Amino acid sequence: MRRHGDIMKDPFYAQILYAVESRLHESDLQAKQSGLTLTDSAARSVLVRALNAERGRPPAPVPTAAGLKEKFLTSMLEGIDAVRRDIRVQAKRQDGSVEEGPLPGVDWVLVLECLRDSCELRTGSRPGSREYLDYLARFIGKASPI
Repeated sequence: MRRHGDIMKDPFYAQILYAVESRLHESDLQAKQSGLTLTDSAARSVLVRALNAERGRPPAPVPTAAGLKEKFLTSMLEGIDAVRRDIRVQAKRQDGSVEEGPLPGVDWVLVLECLRDSCELRTGSRPGSREYLDYLARFIGKASPI
């Protein structure tokens, strides 16, 4: 079993982690522009929904009458899903040829679990904490795309 610290240091996973974290940060900025303040709980909820969907438990459809926050969280989930759809990996076939395909589910689960755990670790103990989302803003601001 791979530890999350190992995953974060692995260049293959690091670029995927960065892409998802960037998407979460972009969503947080868009929410602020819409007058909505997201919390770490919302970010964690989206990561858990993505994990559940990968494990065969997709989220329920969003009711038409859903509030702005719920619609926004659904949009965040769609953004994370788009990151995965954009990832193409190469795999060696038994005959020695190389084939390009989607990111395997096991790798996607590792990424999502790592991010969920990072969110839980950085989330403050007070309700309404934004410590993880604020950390992402600082991290993305300092980091350069891989």
